[in-house]
Amino acid sequence: MKIKKISALVLSLMLVFAMSISAFAASKDDIISKLQSAGVATEYVNAAKQFLADNTVSDADAAYVIAKIDAATATANGVKDIASLTADQKSAIMADIKDAAAKLGATVSFDASTNTITAVKDGKSYVAAPSAKVVKDTGFTTAATVGVVAVLAMGLVVCAFVSKKKVA
Repeated sequence: MKIKKISALVLSLMLVFAMSISAFAASKDDIISKLQSAGVATEYVNAAKQFLADNTVSDADAAYVIAKIDAATATANGVKDIASLTADQKSAIMADIKDAAAKLGATVSFDASTNTITAVKDGKSYVAAPSAKVVKDTGFTTAATVGVVAVLAMGLVVCAFVSKKKVA
């Protein structure tokens, strides 16, 4: 009976530690992370990094931009290639990009022939043009890694209890 209580306690503590997430206001790093997790091409992400490094962004503005990234991701509906998007999807995504840029005080234009996005703020231009061969980021995120480690640790604890019970 004690083993069940101890194992329940250990498992619940592991779940608490594995699932605990600190709540912080949105930041520039959160914007970059959101772009990367949405599958945005590296060139566009790098241009966004440069823009964010050169400009201040309030927490409220960062949260607004992240909401627009979520909206654009939903509009794309899993499509990662610009050429595969419908005209309506392209228009809606561009509207989200322009709204987000306007919130940060920038204007954005898109050249469909080269798939180049240009953002301008205070006379400085930030140009993002995809190369012919784009390598997408893959692999686990930190949260997924922590989750896998927690599951493996729980399995180890269960194995220890089962082996102790069979020996006794």
